[in-house]
Amino acid sequence: MPRKGESSVGAPPGSLRIGMRLWLTAAFAAVSLITAAAVYTFGDNVQALIAAVILGVLAGFLIAVAISHRVVGLARAAEEMAGGSFDAELKTSGPDEIGDLARALDSMRASLNESFGVLTADRNKLTAIFDGLTDAVMVVDFEGPVRFSNSAASRLLDSSGQPPEVALALLHRAADVGFSSHPALRIGDRAYAMTARSLPDERAVLAVLRDRTDELRRELAEADFVSNAAHELRNPLAGISGAIEVLQSGAKNDPKDRDHFLRRLGEDAERMNRLTQSLLTLARVESRGAPESEAVDVPLAVKDVVAACDAPPHVELVVDVESDLSAAGDPTLLRQVMIGLLTNAYKNTPPPGTVTVRGRHDKEGEVILEVIDTGTGIPAGELERVFERFYRRSESRKQEGFGLGLAIARRMVDVMGGRIGAESVEGEGSTFWVRLPVAQPSPTPVA
Repeated sequence: MPRKGESSVGAPPGSLRIGMRLWLTAAFAAVSLITAAAVYTFGDNVQALIAAVILGVLAGFLIAVAISHRVVGLARAAEEMAGGSFDAELKTSGPDEIGDLARALDSMRASLNESFGVLTADRNKLTAIFDGLTDAVMVVDFEGPVRFSNSAASRLLDSSGQPPEVALALLHRAADVGFSSHPALRIGDRAYAMTARSLPDERAVLAVLRDRTDELRRELAEADFVSNAAHELRNPLAGISGAIEVLQSGAKNDPKDRDHFLRRLGEDAERMNRLTQSLLTLARVESRGAPESEAVDVPLAVKDVVAACDAPPHVELVVDVESDLSAAGDPTLLRQVMIGLLTNAYKNTPPPGTVTVRGRHDKEGEVILEVIDTGTGIPAGELERVFERFYRRSESRKQEGFGLGLAIARRMVDVMGGRIGAESVEGEGSTFWVRLPVAQPSPTPVA
């Protein structure tokens, strides 16, 4: 069924009206001419006059059909171009004025098609450029709808395609006064620096949002690092200053007091030295790029680690490492990581207890190294933080240490392209694990 306003053959209403007018005009002209000629020729012969009229109507119909068909085609093509379609080529046959019109219209169609093609290509290029940006870019009408958004911005829109509610106030302010900004607008679990600028001619607002979450976390971590480092240095410095003050006040004359405070001076100086060395090690690892990966003989590395770390009294060490285990990494870094994990296990395993060092392949094509202890365990709420710099869990705060060992180990594993983690049950013990890629065998030389 044709829709209301359309002909049964699909011609647009305007084309149908043009065709009907042409048909009636041509038919009337033909009938008039033939009737006039018949009256002049046949006079009072009624039958001849009727035949002439019929012939005129038929001739007018044929002429009208021929003309209207061509004009309706032109009208339909013009309406398609008005709707943005420039693909269909027009038939331009005929030496008359209609043919000239068709050729002119087709030339205009080709020119418009080329121009729109260039515009479309430019728009696609700009869209690709904006979609490649990590910043979210959107253009929002003064009335509210989002006119444009790149891929990053589309992920921030709500289910109805509108900007986040927390950003609306900034958009409205930009529309009112021309500009607005926010250094850390919270959207979900991320923080964005948002800048919005009015586009008065477009009656819209251009908004750019840059994700600053990781940057702010780094700034906070750096601030915490400086604060914690200063705190850790202040304690031994205070001890040294206090001991010197007591010695100067007369304690140096008492051999017993002098020896006591000199011993404290030595302990605090050693504590400062260890902290300084840990900070230097962390700084070197943080600034170090990925080392060239090589095959590490894991059983040999574990043997060196065990020899370097003496087990406390009444703490048993069990070593269970597959003999053919070879990991891709850096042998020096791996030894330092394992020394840190084994030392940490010894420190947190009260006697009698057991510490196990295990090495094996897993089904995912990785080498897994585990250090398992039967110590105090780690509370669930603290487990995720044990690899943070200067973090010391509640049970170990009374022990010596700065909370840097596991942070250094994590960074060392990172630069080797591996992963490190921990599992624990409070009161039962902990398992610290390192995953590294399996070393690929060297190609056999061709003789």
